[in-house]
Amino acid sequence: MKSEKELLDLCKYIVGGAIKSGANDAEALVVNMAEIESEVEMAQVSSVNEKKATEIAIRLYIGKKMGSAFLNIATEEAADEAVELAIAAANATTPDEDYQGLPASAEYPKIKDLWSSDVRDAKPESIVNMLADAVAKSASAEEGLIPAYGGTGAIAMIRAYANSNDVEHSERLAVSYCSIGAIARTEKGVTPMTFSFDIARNMDVDVNRIVDEVSSEIRILKNSAEGKTGSHTVVMHPRAYGQIFQYTLVEAIRGDNVARGKSKIGDKIGETIAVDFLTLTDDGTDIRGLSASEADDEGVPRQRTPIIADGVLKSFIWDTYWANKMGVKSTGNASRNMRQGLVEISPSNIIVEPGERDIDDIISEIDHGYLITGVQGAHSSNPESGDFSVVGNPAILIENGELMGAVHGLMVSGNVFDLLKQVKEIAREPHLLQSLIAPEIVFKDVDIVAKE
Repeated sequence: MKSEKELLDLCKYIVGGAIKSGANDAEALVVNMAEIESEVEMAQVSSVNEKKATEIAIRLYIGKKMGSAFLNIATEEAADEAVELAIAAANATTPDEDYQGLPASAEYPKIKDLWSSDVRDAKPESIVNMLADAVAKSASAEEGLIPAYGGTGAIAMIRAYANSNDVEHSERLAVSYCSIGAIARTEKGVTPMTFSFDIARNMDVDVNRIVDEVSSEIRILKNSAEGKTGSHTVVMHPRAYGQIFQYTLVEAIRGDNVARGKSKIGDKIGETIAVDFLTLTDDGTDIRGLSASEADDEGVPRQRTPIIADGVLKSFIWDTYWANKMGVKSTGNASRNMRQGLVEISPSNIIVEPGERDIDDIISEIDHGYLITGVQGAHSSNPESGDFSVVGNPAILIENGELMGAVHGLMVSGNVFDLLKQVKEIAREPHLLQSLIAPEIVFKDVDIVAKE
């Protein structure tokens, strides 16, 4: 891998070249990544791949006209050619009158343990062995369990950013991961698929926890149960409500949607939009999440941004462009599509503040309800209204405090902004799901349609 200094020097070279070529503002982001990954299909390790790549995104402005370019050759000669292309693109486009400037310099958070030399030095055989261990343990943990898909990997990355406002930043990031998706054969076919995932900033992925989660759920899913249509108590795993939030609530807190009038809560800062014990934060500094870093893709410092605090809407998430347009500050939530040159607003790590009781204790007090650990169809939700209709898969019947078995074809519908006020209780133990760190949430009076 190239060093931080080499990458930062290349960024500064690109910015300097763009200014000399006639740009008034310019920026460059360089990402140098090395990854080893292994995949499993139907209980067999199917592949192992090693990837090394450098990606460079250039964005510049001539007046208010923007041009961008992408390259994957980390040389000054290639950078000169890319700058010429970006200059030509800017000259050919129309001015964006809303453009006000690139980010200014700011102090970056000091975040420990984002980097691990063990991850950087990982070998393909160690990644394959980790996956083989997870597969073998999963298959033996529950009769009939089949690790149908999943994978392990180690990713080491160096990022560097510079712009014409004297912003210069570089950092090293590393992560390892393991995931298993499992099914089991039954007399009538197969169970719904269940899934478990873990990430670490070193090579200490918790394979045993993954195995325990998938085997415990498969044990329940091998039994079938009948659901009832009506309004019922629903316990949602963060894998389930995280999907719903992604296509509804997250869209509503994006600053660009707020500015365009496409957010249903765009005018509700300071108002109560959820139960008074729900607190939700976007935190790009939490190393438990995959999106933790010192800076976003515009070189803006990551931060902890309260979105909902004790039920009250506190903030939205912003990048530089939309924050400037609306007279606020970027929250460090810029995400860049390297090849297309587009900068979008994306959450970093969404954190749901945990409650006080274990999920087993909560479930033990439910007379009738459902535990939903995954959903299908969340992508078809309405991001402006917040309406959703999904299939709970897996969905498990709760009867007299016991998990009875899988309910097939259970439809769950509602509105996410109503759902925020239907929260009955939040469990104590958070799950680490890539960029969502959250426990189970119990919702009351959720509309259910059971398959007849």
